[in-house]
Amino acid sequence: MSVARGRLRLEPWGVDYLGSVQDASGFAADPDEELGGALAPGALEAELPLEAWRPLTAAAPAPVSRVLFLDGVRRVEARLLLEDEAPAFGALGSCAVAAVACRLSDGGGSAAFVDEPLVERWCALGGGRSDHPDVLVTAAGGGQPIRYRTAASPDPDVDAPVRLLQAKMRDAERALAARLLPGLDDGLLLCDGPRPLLGDDPRVLGYLKTVQAQRLPPVALEVVRGLEQGQRSPLYVVGEGEHARFEWYVRLRDPRPWLHTLAGSVRLQGHAGAEPERQLAWMRAVADWSCEALPRFATRAHQDPRAPQQLLPVRALEQTLRRRLGSAPLLRRRLIAALADGAPAAGGAPA
Repeated sequence: MSVARGRLRLEPWGVDYLGSVQDASGFAADPDEELGGALAPGALEAELPLEAWRPLTAAAPAPVSRVLFLDGVRRVEARLLLEDEAPAFGALGSCAVAAVACRLSDGGGSAAFVDEPLVERWCALGGGRSDHPDVLVTAAGGGQPIRYRTAASPDPDVDAPVRLLQAKMRDAERALAARLLPGLDDGLLLCDGPRPLLGDDPRVLGYLKTVQAQRLPPVALEVVRGLEQGQRSPLYVVGEGEHARFEWYVRLRDPRPWLHTLAGSVRLQGHAGAEPERQLAWMRAVADWSCEALPRFATRAHQDPRAPQQLLPVRALEQTLRRRLGSAPLLRRRLIAALADGAPAAGGAPA
């Protein structure tokens, strides 16, 4: 194969994943609000003027005694079709969320659950069908019944139930984060995914492994492409008003020459609010902390197909949460048996 222009470079993630970069089109002036919003005028100059953008190393990292890693997993166990006078698409699914704490004084080598993982099961229906009862799946021989609580999406399309399951998982993550904040003290709460909307607490961070919409202009993106391990980009602000966020890139590991130039990079998000200058000093210290601390938690390729962006504590947490969801084939067999005897309805105790 010959390429007339440019260079072919590998995506380091396993082929079962879309990849760490999912937008190769360049600067997106107005990305989806769910991804954090667009760049306001002057947003790139929150820390440095754009013409002075350069790779930064940790100068004065925040004193962080421990970090809590929070994540959730979601699984679709069955696709459904509600067949009556108003048919609707649906899905049975489960989600589990939890957090683990790592004390940085001992090198962050051990992690422990902060609380018991929360498992929720949902019967997600599209078309606004909130009138259907919860689905109760019993087991032969008097086993523990499992209740799938009904939740409805107003959207009628076939993917609406899966989007609703994702939203339910995010709701559970946000609720857990809110419960953990009072006992956080001088720690940080690192949420896998976008920073949840939890007010103005500066200790809550979002951790984004993928680039779904590239919002940096070329001159800033070139700085990000040139980061080395343990370096970060200057801070910039995404969105406006009370939900505005600081963002910055960190290089967890230098890319191999055969990988694309954003390989091994992640984005972090912290609260900026309507007056970002009031949070700037603290968030700069947190960004410096991320340069020093996060590369120590980065996975290797033999440990996870999303290395190095998948962090070791999050990898272990996800594995544990998936086990807490139970056997998907067994759940499906129990569901088939229940449907064969007639549509399961609400009753009994939830699993």
